[in-house]
Amino acid sequence: MNKKRIILSTLAILLLSTLFHSVYDWFPNGLTALFFPVNESIWEHNKMILLSYFVLALVDKQFLYRDKNVICTSFLEAIICITLLDVIFTPIYLYILKTKDNILLTITIFAISSLISFIVGERLLKNTQKHEMPAYLGFALLSAIFILTTYYPPHLPIFYDYSEKHYGIS
Repeated sequence: MNKKRIILSTLAILLLSTLFHSVYDWFPNGLTALFFPVNESIWEHNKMILLSYFVLALVDKQFLYRDKNVICTSFLEAIICITLLDVIFTPIYLYILKTKDNILLTITIFAISSLISFIVGERLLKNTQKHEMPAYLGFALLSAIFILTTYYPPHLPIFYDYSEKHYGIS
């Protein structure tokens, strides 16, 4: 297990996500709404996470792991991180914190979810089979779902921005 890759990747995801978190606030337009969170709902933050993993995958593929199954591994890591984050954080946020934001808890859960995703991903990287095209399609499909739900969010708690009291784009 490459501990250095796991730690550096986790830090990179945290940094990229921090950068991507406010892009829509800085440049509010239709293009940035497609790829960056438009509100503070739990669901919208999944776009930021997916984009962070995709950007890191492209960097890894280009500069670090050219001969390995990086895109597929990164897609699976993103799915693991998003799932862990949504499954762990959502109940805590909705039922324990009563929709009051706790940034330290949020970042801690995100860091742990990311770390776990990279630990699992490191094991997957050893797989020598190439599954790059389905992974690119997976990134595209999941992005399309996130984009669709930005404009047509279901009226469920995970899609609601409790700070601004609305769904989707305000």
